[in-house]
Amino acid sequence: MIRLLKLITSEEIVGDCTKRGSKIFVKKPCAIMLIQSRSTPDQHSMALIPYAGYTKGHEVQIESKHIVWEAELDEDVLNQYNSLFGSDIQIVSASVEKPTIPNTSTLNIVKN
Repeated sequence: MIRLLKLITSEEIVGDCTKRGSKIFVKKPCAIMLIQSRSTPDQHSMALIPYAGYTKGHEVQIESKHIVWEAELDEDVLNQYNSLFGSDIQIVSASVEKPTIPNTSTLNIVKN
């Protein structure tokens, strides 16, 4: 299942997570980075950056004690992740009201 993990190092990573014992195995992890706009310094956008992309099988194992929290992804971020690594299936929101956080309208994708 694609999840968002906050690590004790303050990193936020997204990936296909599977729990086995005291470890969480994360396939195709990406770090979420906030990037300051060059043209408008008071605005930020988000970027998905491959995390440990040089690992065999592009998979990492994380001890559960190193995870502060985990959550479901916002649909816009999930769609961007799926377009990079997943099946490219887009999730359509059934709600009329659009959440304001996170602002993913200027989501940048950085590939290796």
